[in-house]
Formats: sequence, C-alpha cells, structure tokens
Amino acid sequence: MNTNVKATDFIFQTVADLSVSVPFYRDTLGLELEMLNEESSWAEFALPPTTLALGEANPHFPVTPGAGGTGVAMAVDDVEAAVEELRDEGMDVVLELQEFPTCDMAMIADPDDHPIVLHRRSDGTHGRANPFL
Repeated sequence: MNTNVKATDFIFQTVADLSVSVPFYRDTLGLELEMLNEESSWAEFALPPTTLALGEANPHFPVTPGAGGTGVAMAVDDVEAAVEELRDEGMDVVLELQEFPTCDMAMIADPDDHPIVLHRRSDGTHGRANPFL
C-alpha cells in the first residue's frame, strides 16, 4: 500500500486544559496564536514552516496528554538565554544546555509534560533545509 504522504500539515499535542496551555505557548514561548476555538477545544499556533495544534481530549478525539515521548523542537537564537529566561519565569528545565559541534539544545516541558526542545544549529539555519522537498 502506498499512502502518498505529501507533507506535514501540523504537529499536534493533546492538552488537559486549553486555558492553561494557550497562555503558555502564546505568552511564555511567544508563539503567534492563529486560531482558538473554545467550543471544539482546539488552538493553532504559527510554528514555521508548519503549525502547532493543541486540542483537549474529547469523545471525537480520544487521546490523552502527557509525557508520552512525543514533542517538538523549536529553533531559538540563543539556547542558553532562552533557558535562563524561562527559568526566571519559574519553568523547570528537563535537560540543561547541551553543546555539540552541530547544535546546542536544552529541554523544558509544557504544562502537560510534553517535551519541548530549544534548539540552535551551529550553522545558523533553522527549519527544513528546503521546505518544498
């Protein structure tokens, strides 16, 4: 069988409470909120070159939040500065700054314990090398 997958349309995280998660992603991480539908318990944020969607578990979407190993890596200009800023705001750092020849990274967790990697490539690039491939 060939499903003919074309691309990533969005990244999805199940959350326990949008009223907690939306401010975290919008205000703490600074992502642009593009859509919030409280009736369907769904929010979407710009996370170029894709979209980060958050949804509360419901009978039509029976998934539960938590530290199931899935997460998202977000490009930042300075991992160390981002970690310190988030720590100053009371965030727990799950993985302290790690420096490698190709990148720097650290990890925090969102309010539902989804891992979020703060990442900076040494060559200054971010996202897919060619988003049209």
